[in-house]
Amino acid sequence: MTFVAASSADDRLAEAARGAGIEPFLYNGRWLSDATPVEPLDLLIAAHAFVYIPAKLRAAAKWSIGYHPSLLPLHRGRDAVNATIQAGDRVAGGSVYHLDDGYDTGPIAFQEWCFVHEGEAAEQLWRRALAPMGAELLVRAAHYLSAYDFLPAADQECDAHGRGATAARLHNHRYPGLFRSSTIWCKKQPGLAEMRDFTSGQI
Repeated sequence: MTFVAASSADDRLAEAARGAGIEPFLYNGRWLSDATPVEPLDLLIAAHAFVYIPAKLRAAAKWSIGYHPSLLPLHRGRDAVNATIQAGDRVAGGSVYHLDDGYDTGPIAFQEWCFVHEGEAAEQLWRRALAPMGAELLVRAAHYLSAYDFLPAADQECDAHGRGATAARLHNHRYPGLFRSSTIWCKKQPGLAEMRDFTSGQI
């Protein structure tokens, strides 16, 4: 069973879901409090979502993760890419983290970094590096979960020994997919072929 929630009918994730024969739940105007999967889910994914994932929906999945386009705990919130540019950061990155009751506050599963090009605008950084990075990291998380039946979880704030989010794995691979903001993708029994279908192209 696959459950897809998207912000509107013309959202690219919603269009991809319909193309795969899945009728998406559209939460525009009613948020996600009304979203109830028919069956329990193995994995819930929020891809740079601009909407809060309520505890009831998180409880419907064994694992709930999200992608955020910064090296958390740096630049939490919906303007993370702009904040990276405005801060003059030479290094940016993305984080796959466990969803909790906060906003971008959960433990880190995977992180990756990239350089910010001189003169690069936020939209350019997002399209060139951070969106493809998010697709690759989420696919990696699904691979890891499928192989080991658990996901790493490192505290965002470092401990006295310097361990924490910054000790999460850094990788140099890229996956050529783009995520549209404000999309949720949930999958029971995560199959990577299906996930690649959703993360390829301009979704």
